[in-house]
Amino acid sequence: MVDKAIEFATKVHDGQFRKGTKRPYIVHPIEVGDIVASMTRDEEVISAAILHDTIEDCEEVTAEELARLFSQRVASFVAQESEDKSKSWLERKGATIEHMRHAPHEVQMIGLADKLSNMRDIDRDYPVCGEELWNRFRMKDKEMIGWYYKGVRDALRESFAETPAFEEYCLLIQKNFE
Repeated sequence: MVDKAIEFATKVHDGQFRKGTKRPYIVHPIEVGDIVASMTRDEEVISAAILHDTIEDCEEVTAEELARLFSQRVASFVAQESEDKSKSWLERKGATIEHMRHAPHEVQMIGLADKLSNMRDIDRDYPVCGEELWNRFRMKDKEMIGWYYKGVRDALRESFAETPAFEEYCLLIQKNFE
């Protein structure tokens, strides 16, 4: 199932790039899947991690299609990780933080892996780009972006405090936002 998720994600993310870079977007979902695979052997959770942005960022992909191709469980995890793009940045991010507090453990795991992958990108690019980095984001304000990542950290602390992925996430937040 994981190989099938990689193939599907590679196809639907074709032509997409990480914000402000020439890095193919697929690098991010693969990394998110790798991080989740360090926390569980559940192939549905790992597959959902790889597919986590397909509903949100690929117009042709629906939860129904993911349920048909993978499983209802995979589709549910991906749908829960997807943001409503009709809302403002602040509304979306606030809703994500609140959802992460009470989401099923598997969805929290995918959320942590997604945000850790994003923080790794920030940590890699910030020393090179400096303050110009924040212009890549819809919310171009470093303090607000930091608010979001800290909010996710606080929402996930109880579930993941002793895990290496969460510890790395906290270190990267401290290094780049505190």
